[in-house]
Amino acid sequence: MSAALITLLHLEAVLPALAVLAPYDEELRRAAAGTGDFSVVLMTRGVPARCRLTFSASGVIASAEAARPGALRLWFPSPGQFLRTIAQKPACVLPLGGWTALRYVSRFSAAGRRLDELLRDPKPNPALFAFGNLAVGLAGAAALLRYQPDARCQLAGFGEGVVTFACPALPAPLWIDTGTLKWGAGPAPRATLAELVFNDLETLLAELSHRLDALAALGGGELRIRGHLLLAERLGLVLTEVGHLLNPPVPLPPPLS
Repeated sequence: MSAALITLLHLEAVLPALAVLAPYDEELRRAAAGTGDFSVVLMTRGVPARCRLTFSASGVIASAEAARPGALRLWFPSPGQFLRTIAQKPACVLPLGGWTALRYVSRFSAAGRRLDELLRDPKPNPALFAFGNLAVGLAGAAALLRYQPDARCQLAGFGEGVVTFACPALPAPLWIDTGTLKWGAGPAPRATLAELVFNDLETLLAELSHRLDALAALGGGELRIRGHLLLAERLGLVLTEVGHLLNPPVPLPPPLS
């Protein structure tokens, strides 16, 4: 497993989930709030992705395509050093600009810890757990399709357009555009090629944990797919790959002799 690829997924998928979840989680906004607004850019040697986030004084978090003037620029000399930081271990990181914003780093760290709680444990808020993990999956799929030719080949020949994911328990539907490789929450930006609707939160959680029998769910009405079924299935394979990269299966213990 490539540390560079895992780092790329964190920069393009995991950390941007802060902006998706903040409107729906008061504790996350409280962690991100403070005196003044600030922006931060994270970059790692050998990884083409950048993560650009803006924190408002009220705790609103936004993801941007371009860095703001005066943004704190944090540079990691290797993917391994970045992943040590994600794991909350001592690591080497150099501030290359925006030094006056260093005093705000504690807000970024606190928001990151809350994000980790929301994405790892479904018990406190299962709806936000599902919403956040599905958002990370779609953002990660967009990143793999952008940077990995093998992933792009999986969707070749199925057309380009929007695939949407919805569940009544979620605060908003989520979507990915396989043509522009953008993703987001809310209404789809253009006509959809495929729509996946999970009838309830239990079905969506089963899908996210790879426990869902899709054929049985389709037959029972717990899962509905409208539009391009094969495109949805191929995209599902990319989402599964993202899940395995970010949460690798725990290896089975060796058999007893």
